[in-house]
Amino acid sequence: MKKITLLAVLLFSIAIMANAQSSKRTTAYNYLKKGKLDKAKENIDPAIEHPKTMEDPKTWFYYGNIYIQIATTPLEAYKNLDADALEKAFDGYTKCMEYDTKDRYKEDILQNMIVISNNYYTKGLKYYDEKDFPSAYYQFNQAVMVKKSLNTIDTLAIYAASMTALAGEMYDEAEAGYIEIVELDYNNAAIYNDLASIYKHNEDIDKAIETLNNGIAKYPSEASLLFSKINILLEQEKYDEVITSLNSAIELAPDNQTLYFVQGQSYENMKQVDNAIKSYEKAIEIKADYYDALFNLGAVHYNKAVEIYAQANDLPLDAADEYKELTDTAKADFLNAQPYFEKALELAPDDANLIASLKQIYSKTGQLDKAKALGQ
Repeated sequence: MKKITLLAVLLFSIAIMANAQSSKRTTAYNYLKKGKLDKAKENIDPAIEHPKTMEDPKTWFYYGNIYIQIATTPLEAYKNLDADALEKAFDGYTKCMEYDTKDRYKEDILQNMIVISNNYYTKGLKYYDEKDFPSAYYQFNQAVMVKKSLNTIDTLAIYAASMTALAGEMYDEAEAGYIEIVELDYNNAAIYNDLASIYKHNEDIDKAIETLNNGIAKYPSEASLLFSKINILLEQEKYDEVITSLNSAIELAPDNQTLYFVQGQSYENMKQVDNAIKSYEKAIEIKADYYDALFNLGAVHYNKAVEIYAQANDLPLDAADEYKELTDTAKADFLNAQPYFEKALELAPDDANLIASLKQIYSKTGQLDKAKALGQ
């Protein structure tokens, strides 16, 4: 009889404990309805750990509901109850769906999962604005993860995470994110520029160019992709390819004086002086006070004159006619350089190189008053 009595007491105690946990769960729910989140948390936490209630979907549903309220409440008394409230809400709903074989809570959970994802995204934006890029990256990634748990791809959040990783110089994470977003066919030309910049940082120039070419093929009217490609080609001194890309860029932006200026520089590097002159002239036609183009155009003519004078000075003493012919040509080139240098000097009156060059031109072409005015 004693054994039976002891067994009955034990079973009764177990029943009381189970009922106690169910009671805590119910108490947590009631506190949640009253908005007393601290008390709700205090009662739901033990319920998820007790063997009698830890595999009950209702327990985890309440747990998720309580923690999502803690994560999103505007009330100062409760908003700092748990720094990991969003994570715990997600875990609670995930567990609930695992145990909820009859899908009694599924519809509500799916709606709340979207709320969780949106809150992660909002927190990511906050950290991004504060330039705390590692924290922002984590939040954006959490938003992506939550959506993926719902078999949904959040391309905007993936892009935000990738952009944040790049801003935070987390290049491996950024590369993985951009590759994913490209494969998902995200409609934004900037992703090709960003991914190319990562490859360029990693000194994989071929991959950078390939990425930009892919972007150009998809967005043929996006000038920024061409500009990025041109800059890389310039650094690589691939001037033939620069010219080809510039011609395409000029078709998209025919009034962009910088394109003609870079074209002129490229032609100069290719020793195609006549083409360089035409390009600089076009740049000045678009922007009359374009100092760099004025200076370079003047310099092209000036350097031609200097070279011809050097040829003349190398002639033997009995080559007087040839000497005169060469020096006349050189003077003509100096005079061609003069108006461009003079205009450039108006824009940069303290430019010592310009002043010295103009003095040389004035002296060689007999304009002594002008030379004197410059301080000869």
